[in-house]
Amino acid sequence: MSRLPHRSGPPAASARGARGFSLLELLVVVTIIAIMCGLVIASHGGGHREAMRRVVDQRNAQEIVSLGVSATMAGADFVVEGDKRATVDKLIAGTVGQDGIWKGKTFRLGGIDEHRLPGALAFVKFEAGLLLYEPAGGQL
Repeated sequence: MSRLPHRSGPPAASARGARGFSLLELLVVVTIIAIMCGLVIASHGGGHREAMRRVVDQRNAQEIVSLGVSATMAGADFVVEGDKRATVDKLIAGTVGQDGIWKGKTFRLGGIDEHRLPGALAFVKFEAGLLLYEPAGGQL
């Protein structure tokens, strides 16, 4: 019977490569995956910002309409027929109720930034001399 010679020492290079990946290879793969995840998250972030802007505009429109309805019920004279922007400018400046329990009360719109008004006005419409909220934002 022949015997195979006994080998001692470190395994051959081909045997070492068969065991797994080196630390450097793993770091490169993890870095590539991280970069790809960053790109995916950044691309989805733009849509998120657009959705948040739309929600803020809708909320501002609801505030405008709510104050407008309250002022109308109080008999305040602030509506500029057919001109949403001029009407909202009168609400920003403040209008005073003329009737009922709100007589003498000032209705003033605050807390909406000037640069946000055009977006909010897209969700406001006139109907029968009233400011109304339009959820579709004029995109029916």
